Amino acid sequence: MKVITFEGEAYRSLARKIDRIFAYVQQQEEKNAQTQPDPSGIWVDNDEAATLLEISKRTLQRLRTAGEITYSIRGGRVRYTLAEVQRLVAGRIVPGKYRQEAELIEAHQEYHKRRKAKITNQ
Repeated sequence: MKVITFEGEAYRSLARKIDRIFAYVQQQEEKNAQTQPDPSGIWVDNDEAATLLEISKRTLQRLRTAGEITYSIRGGRVRYTLAEVQRLVAGRIVPGKYRQEAELIEAHQEYHKRRKAKITNQ
């Protein structure tokens, strides 16, 4: 066995660096461990669904009439789940740029940030 000796200050400096690395790794694990919200539990309104799918509201109405998208009417407003919006894109019913579920959830969150900013600026 080989013995390596350190000066006290060099050892403390190394220990601090190791602690910072450990804290960084833990922080990254916590970020990655945050669960994504369940898309089947997130409801979007007609405007947001049209924006996410990059189609007109009339095309969305045609999809509803044809039975190609499931929806719910609450308080006189048509709503869809994010999972249903994702199904339309994944099934190639509607061409879209959000191929991954995480991308769609992120786009949903961005939509609400822009909407809040627009409302506060008025």
